[in-house]
Amino acid sequence: MNSTTILTHEAISLKLDRIAWQILEEHVGHKELVLIGLSDRGTAVAQKIKTRIESFSDTKAYLLTLSLNKKAPLSSPISIINANSINESSVILVDDVLNSGITMAAALKEILNHNPTSVKTAVLANRDHHKFPIQANYVGISLATTLKEHIFYKEENGAMLITLS
Repeated sequence: MNSTTILTHEAISLKLDRIAWQILEEHVGHKELVLIGLSDRGTAVAQKIKTRIESFSDTKAYLLTLSLNKKAPLSSPISIINANSINESSVILVDDVLNSGITMAAALKEILNHNPTSVKTAVLANRDHHKFPIQANYVGISLATTLKEHIFYKEENGAMLITLS
């Protein structure tokens, strides 16, 4: 199947800048934020947002990784290393692509068990086929796709790319 480039490295970089600025604007006065990336591409995106937040401001951003089985997110164990960092913190849950919302819903359920002050979500690409009432607060790009189409985020040789196939 052929793939079409949706966002180039430069475009993704600009989207990540914008997401970081939006997070900072909504968290004015916060000295710390906790970014939780969904393993593994979500963690890679969260790391890029963390770097930007810390370069644009004096806000300290902590990065955690949430691991779950993406094929069965609601019935599988979920782990967050250093989950105690979530307690009384403002949390941003980050993933590369928001598809059906099932994975994000399972992740949010686990995060809420750790008593955050607030939780927001950030994704590079948002599809309009959600099965759960999950919406991203910070979005790089929203795409209306068919159910047969797939969006992929990948990094190759230091370059980021989002494709549709």
